[in-house]
This record gives sequence, structure tokens and C-alpha cells, in this order.
Amino acid sequence: MTSSYFNEWLDEYNDYMRLYLLFGDECYREQADEALASLKTMAARAERHKSIVWRVMSDTVHAY
Repeated sequence: MTSSYFNEWLDEYNDYMRLYLLFGDECYREQADEALASLKTMAARAERHKSIVWRVMSDTVHAY
């Protein structure tokens, strides 16, 4: 995964939070929360992927 995915999610989150702060519309806050949840999911997947690749590339046998 490239960092551009994370940058897009962060940009979306920041945009919705800025709109929420400007207008106070709760809809913007909900959209920001969804973007943040997606970002957290992507980050967790990236960490799991990194862990799996590390185990595959390792010379030792690892329990998963």
C-alpha cells in the first residue's frame, strides 16, 4: 500500500472537519468519523500485511 491512500483519507477527514467547524452541521462530523474509521482500517490492514510479508520472507518458521 502506498502512502497516497493514507493521504487521501487524511485529506478527506480534514476537509470534513473543517466544514464541520465552519458550519456546525453534524452531517460533516459523521462523514469525518467515517473517513477516520476507514483510515484506521487501512492502517491496520497495512500493518497485518507488513507482518505477513516479514514472516514469509524470514528464514525461520513462524506460527501465525
